[in-house]
Amino acid sequence: MSNIDDISKAIALLKQTLPEMNKRNIPTTPENYSIWYEYVNGENNKLIEAINNLDKQRATFSGKVLKELHLEYIANAHQAAVNQLSTSVKEIINDFLTKISSEGEGLTHYANTLSEFSKRVEGVNDIEDIKQLITHLLDETRKREDATQSMQTSLETMAMEMKKLRAEVSKLNSEATTDSLTKVNNRRAFEMEIDNCVSASKAESKPLCLLFVDLDHFKTFNDKFGHTIGDKVLRFVATLLKNNIKGSDSVSRFGGEQFTILLPETEYNDALKVAENIRERLSKQTLSDSAEKIELGTITASIGVANYKYGESSEELVRKADKCMHEAKREGRNRVVGEKNLKKSPNESKQTFI
Repeated sequence: MSNIDDISKAIALLKQTLPEMNKRNIPTTPENYSIWYEYVNGENNKLIEAINNLDKQRATFSGKVLKELHLEYIANAHQAAVNQLSTSVKEIINDFLTKISSEGEGLTHYANTLSEFSKRVEGVNDIEDIKQLITHLLDETRKREDATQSMQTSLETMAMEMKKLRAEVSKLNSEATTDSLTKVNNRRAFEMEIDNCVSASKAESKPLCLLFVDLDHFKTFNDKFGHTIGDKVLRFVATLLKNNIKGSDSVSRFGGEQFTILLPETEYNDALKVAENIRERLSKQTLSDSAEKIELGTITASIGVANYKYGESSEELVRKADKCMHEAKREGRNRVVGEKNLKKSPNESKQTFI
């Protein structure tokens, strides 16, 4: 399927998801959304059966019910897939070990045959006896050739199976660390990445900066145009952010309409330039929905920029960037604020963080 087909299918599913949630009065949280996206997708048969049974019983989709659905059919489904992969790897390895063991026994037998042949040749005087010995040796050699060919085939088969499993592992890993809506890193991936970046910066004394991006008035935008169009805008913003970074920089969806951008080996002033470039490019985009034929106007962002200082934790770096972003909001939105522009509160040193 082409990328265009994938996008068309995703849009079609998005248009079906929200009505299903609305008619059951289900809040549009990320967890709930993932349940109903899977439901309309039509591939998670156990989830579909569970929801249909609840509908027949006219059950209320309470927070507890929704949490159980997500845990059983979304979260645990990933773990089940991991377990199945683990089992498949074990089966392939055990099968191959059995064949290796069998091949080892065959080689021992062949070696004994050669040794016996060598001894018997020494005492043979009749040509017919030699012919019989040679015939026997040829038979044993052919068996070894067949066994060797079988082993070669087994090796090739094992390589193919492991290649398939590696692709499955890669897919599962991607699903676990990718935001399903925007296709950038999710919060889990960000937390792992920032820990790695902080450790590397500390060990190698290299600069590290973090951008915290928050779309301005996005709740109002969603209320005006609806969540389906809002989701399209979030995907557009994620793509714009990815297109304006390079190298080992990484974009993550932190939550809702908030994104983070990690800039390893980037000095503070350069990080400010990256943030300003993103802010300016986004604010100059006039958006419209061609399918709905709606003019959406522009979307702006408030961006905070924090610079890692030796000894800080990843949480402290995130907290600084978040504080800068909120200062940008207070100053009027659609702007970049770096940590060096923050006014230090007189009580800041007495604060206790939890």
